[in-house]
Amino acid sequence: MPTTQRTIAEPKIKFLPRHDGFEYCSRITGVPITPTSRPMACAFWNVRRQECTIVTPLSTGYNYLGHELRHCFEGAFHD
Repeated sequence: MPTTQRTIAEPKIKFLPRHDGFEYCSRITGVPITPTSRPMACAFWNVRRQECTIVTPLSTGYNYLGHELRHCFEGAFHD
């Protein structure tokens, strides 16, 4: 996505692996944790600080990191 169309043109990326990653992302995204589904990772922006923070459980896969990194650059592309 061109920088002019991004939420933050050139964001600083922070990675925050958490022991409560599923629950934290559930609170951030509003996606509930159910017996068959849970948010595997999430990303959120601080536009004032030009930062995007990616949150995951302590153990995660590169596919989740890549997906959330795309959110940092392209915003909420699947909403």
